[in-house]
Amino acid sequence: MNASAISANATLDTQTYHLIVSLQDALLSADSIERDPITQAGRQLCEHLLQRYRQPLAGAERLSLAPWQERKAKEILACCLNTRLFIADVARQCAMSRSHFSRAFKKATGMSPQEWAQDLRVRRAQELLRDSKLPIASISLECGFADQSHFSRTFSRLVGSTPKRWRQLHAVSTTCAQVIPRDMSAGIMAG
Repeated sequence: MNASAISANATLDTQTYHLIVSLQDALLSADSIERDPITQAGRQLCEHLLQRYRQPLAGAERLSLAPWQERKAKEILACCLNTRLFIADVARQCAMSRSHFSRAFKKATGMSPQEWAQDLRVRRAQELLRDSKLPIASISLECGFADQSHFSRTFSRLVGSTPKRWRQLHAVSTTCAQVIPRDMSAGIMAG
């Protein structure tokens, strides 16, 4: 291999290029007795190549989601809020096994896929409770819960109050803000 045959802007990184050139120089200048510089240059090149380009071992699983996998999984989970979804189906669409996907998703988001979907359902329910006059039973079905009882238990566990109480508390705060005219509220705050 000729030093002019390898340009510094080739697909090799700069350090690899310099190590190959030094190995070539050691080969050209070495006589049969002097093998130490060749061995040293070859060893340095091999170490560098292994550090820079080593692929993960085949048996070792990568315990993280690629950005496209996390985005795709969240899109799928969000689109299927009110239907039954199997984690194995989401994992398959992300090109992973179910168990590996579940571990990697939890590492990426801090929640299991089920917890993440449940949290999203509850946040959607909060929006509907705050912004609509729909009955709580309808909201529970709209957000993918089996029934109102399941919805109330889950909501209470995650939010700390029942859906009815949460709606009342948030309806009161918006009602009070609407009752006090803007110029009066400024006077109250100033005085």
